[in-house]
Amino acid sequence: MRPPQWNPPVELSELEQGIISRIKRAKLFIFLRYNRHHLFNDEFQSELTTIFKDSTVGQCPVPPAQLALAVILQAYTGVSDDEMIEALVMDRRWQLVQGLP
Repeated sequence: MRPPQWNPPVELSELEQGIISRIKRAKLFIFLRYNRHHLFNDEFQSELTTIFKDSTVGQCPVPPAQLALAVILQAYTGVSDDEMIEALVMDRRWQLVQGLP
């Protein structure tokens, strides 16, 4: 089982526009949201999927582009792995970049 291709929307939703308008510092979140489709284009995502081996065991893997963005944000904010998971669930800025509802 290979990870799926990640195809988040390019256009900002009304909710995303509201979140961006409230970000005063931490401009990397805004940069990544506006540019994620350029940074993780189809060609690069295909290259990233080669990291995963085919397997029928376990759950379907998360798209590598989303994992890479999470690691970038983790390094930017200096949080631990546990804090990164919490931020993905609780922080609208992280969700903005990840394309999560």
